[in-house]
Amino acid sequence: MGEKKFDLILFGATGFTGKQTLLHLAQWVPTKFKWGIAGRSRDKLNALLPLCESAGVAPSVVVADASDADAVDSLVASSRVIVQLAGPYSEHGELFIASAAKHGTHYLDLSGEIGWVRSMIDRYHDQAVASKAKIVPVSGFEALPFDLGALFVAQKLYEETGERATQVEVNVGFRGPPAFRPRDVLSGGTMASIKAMLQPDQAGSLDMLSDPAILVADERLAERVRVAHPYQLRERYDESLSSWLAPTVPAPFVNPPVIYRSMSLLASSKTTPFAADCGYREAMLMKSFFPVSVVQRILAGVISGAFIAVVNSSRRNSKLDQTGRALMRQVLDLIGPTSGQGPSEKHLNDSGYALHMSASAASGASVVARATASGHPGYKSTAMLIAEAGLALAGSAAPGGKALPRRYGVITPVAAFGLSAQPSWERAGLRFDP
Repeated sequence: MGEKKFDLILFGATGFTGKQTLLHLAQWVPTKFKWGIAGRSRDKLNALLPLCESAGVAPSVVVADASDADAVDSLVASSRVIVQLAGPYSEHGELFIASAAKHGTHYLDLSGEIGWVRSMIDRYHDQAVASKAKIVPVSGFEALPFDLGALFVAQKLYEETGERATQVEVNVGFRGPPAFRPRDVLSGGTMASIKAMLQPDQAGSLDMLSDPAILVADERLAERVRVAHPYQLRERYDESLSSWLAPTVPAPFVNPPVIYRSMSLLASSKTTPFAADCGYREAMLMKSFFPVSVVQRILAGVISGAFIAVVNSSRRNSKLDQTGRALMRQVLDLIGPTSGQGPSEKHLNDSGYALHMSASAASGASVVARATASGHPGYKSTAMLIAEAGLALAGSAAPGGKALPRRYGVITPVAAFGLSAQPSWERAGLRFDP
C-alpha cells in the first residue's frame, strides 16, 4: 500500500454509532495520525469536531456523498483504511468496497445483510486479494467477538490436546439496565438495515436465511456444512450454564455464516485449530433477562418459534410472504427509532455481555473459555471494536499486539486479525480469559 493522504477515514460519523466510534478514536489516535471524518453535510461534520478536543490530532473534514461514485472513489483512494458506518449497506456499501478492492484500501463495516456480503465476495474478493486489501464486513458485535471467540477456544483446545475442534459453541449472556423502549435495544440505522432486508427486491437476503454456509465460496465445503450443520434454532437447556438458551437476537443468521467462512479461509493452514467437518452453534442465555426457569423456557420457545417461522418463510417465495414482509416493515415504522436515535447514555455505558465458549474434539476432549465485554453490545461495544479494528489495520494497534496475518480479500475478522490484536480488543473493553 503506497503513501496516502489519510491513515483512516470514518464515513458516517454523524450517525448514532458513528459518534460513538468517533469518541473512541479521538481517545486513542496517536499523535501525527492522519485521519478524517466524512459524510454528506459539512455543517454536521464540523459540529462533531468539539468531540475530538481530547485527540492528539484533530480529524480533517471530508465531504462526500455515498451515492456519488466519483466522490467515493476519490475518498477511498486517499486513505489506508475506511471505516464505513452509513447503512443500509445493500444501498450504500458496494461503491466503497469496489473502490477499496481497486485501490488496495482496507475496509470495515457493520453490515448484517449476509446475502449482500456474499455478493461482495463474488464480485470483489479476487480483486482485493490482488491489491492486498483487507475488506472486512460484519465487524461489530455481530460478528467480531463471536468469530474471535470461536478461534480463541478452538486454539486453546489445539494447544492443550493437539486435536482440532469438531464442534465449537459460543453462548452470550447480557447484563445492564432493563430496556423498555425500542431505541434502548436498536438504533435507527439498524432499523433501516432490517427494513432494507424486508424490501421485495431484497428477497434473496431472506431466501439465504436457511443457509449457514452462504459465505463459504468453496461449494464442496459449503454443502458439507449445510448437510452436517443446519441451523439449530430450538430452545434448549444448558446445565453447565444453568439457563435456558434461545436463538441470539436481533438475528441468529449473521454470526454462523461468518464463522464458517473463517473456518474455510483457514482450512489450508497446517496450524488451523478447526477440523474439516467442524460445526458451530450459538445461543443467548435467557437467565440474562429472567431468573425463573419456567419463564425462561416459555420465552425461549417464543423466540425460537419466531425464528423458525422466519426460516420456513424464507424457503417459500409466495405473495403471502411478500405481504408479510410489507406488514413487518409497517410495524417497524410504527415502533422503531428513526435515523440518529439509539440507546440512552445509561444503557450505552452500564450494559455489557459475556461469551461462554467451548470446543470439543472427536476424541471427546473439550475445553471451555470465557470473554467479557463492556458497553451496550450493538452500539457502545460495537463502536469501540470497529474503531480498534480500524486503528489496527492502519498500523496503530494497541501496544503488545503481534503482526496481523497476511490474508486479503473480502474476509472475516478472524482471517484479518487472527489472535494478533488482543490488546486492541482489550482497549475496546473485550477481554478473552482462558
